[in-house]
Amino acid sequence: MTDTSAGSSPTKVAPAYPAAGVASLMRDELLNAVRSTYKRKGLPLPPDDASVVAKPIEIDSQLVVETLQVLDDILPFKVTESVVKAGGYGSIEAAVAHVTGRVEKKWSEHHTGAKT
Repeated sequence: MTDTSAGSSPTKVAPAYPAAGVASLMRDELLNAVRSTYKRKGLPLPPDDASVVAKPIEIDSQLVVETLQVLDDILPFKVTESVVKAGGYGSIEAAVAHVTGRVEKKWSEHHTGAKT
């Protein structure tokens, strides 16, 4: 898509970034992974998802990398481990916020050809 308004030279404009979809998929995948891990270890978790998402829990960066594949169906590019912070995150909420922001930069780069 190009923008040629106001007599300027054509510039590429990225389509709207599906932030809600990216965040929802990441949150659900991480939530399932954390619930599975806690169940396997016999550790208690709050029954409601919102409490688990906000709960201070160590989220290993490797776990986050492993969940990136859920984004393949909604994004026109493969998301790599470069969007994940080394050392992990302190909650699902923090992981989702960070990865969603980093993926948005990749989205813009993909659609405009520019490095941000």
